[in-house]
Amino acid sequence: MLVPLTYVGRQSNRSDGQARRIEILEATLRLIVKEGIRGVRHRAVATEANVPLSSTTYYFDDIKDLISDSLTYFAEKTLWMNKALEQKSYALVESVRLEQETADEPQMKSIIVENLSLFICEHIKDQLAHRDDRVLEMAFHEEALRNPQLAAAISALDETFLTSIKQFFAGMGSTTANEDAHQVLAIIKLLESQYLLRGVFDDKQVFAIVSSTVSHIVKAI
Repeated sequence: MLVPLTYVGRQSNRSDGQARRIEILEATLRLIVKEGIRGVRHRAVATEANVPLSSTTYYFDDIKDLISDSLTYFAEKTLWMNKALEQKSYALVESVRLEQETADEPQMKSIIVENLSLFICEHIKDQLAHRDDRVLEMAFHEEALRNPQLAAAISALDETFLTSIKQFFAGMGSTTANEDAHQVLAIIKLLESQYLLRGVFDDKQVFAIVSSTVSHIVKAI
C-alpha cells in the first residue's frame, strides 16, 4: 500500500530546473545525515549542492517547505522497499497455507513462528545495512514533533508500513491484527534503534527477542 506524496515547494517544468531541484533535495538529505535537521539552512544547502543561494530560496522560500519536500523525496526513493516487503509477506502467508495441509496445529504454529521471526530479522538487518536512511528516518521523526506539516506526512508514511503488517496477520486469520501489527512494528523500531547505535548486529540475540514476541502473538491466533 502506497500513500500519495505531495511536494509543497516551487516546481519547475524545465528539465534543468527539475534537475537542480533534485540536487538541492539530495544535498539537504546529506546535510541531515551529517548535522541533523538543524543543519538545514539555505546557505548550507546551497554550498552542499554547489548551487547559487538564489536557487534554494527560489524553490523553497520557507525552510520548512525544504525539509518537508526532502522527506517526500526520501520517501519516494524508499517506499518501494515497503512494497517489496509487502509482497514477501504475502508469499510467506501463502507458504504457511500450503504447510497447513500436512502439519497439525502445534507444528503449524511452530513453523509460523520460525519463518516469521526469520523474515522480521532479515528485514531489520537489511534496514540497518542502509544506515543513512535510518538516520534520516529518525531525524524526520524528531523534527515532526515540532513541525505539524511534517508530522502529518510522517504519520501517513508510518501507516503504510503498519497496514502491510496488519494485512499479514489478517491473512493469517488473526482477529487482533491491528494490535499484532503494533507489537511487531514496535519491536522492529526498537531493535533498529538499538543496533544502529551499537553498530554490530547480533543475529542470535535479535532472533531470540523477535521470536519471543512473535511466539506470543501466534499462540493467540
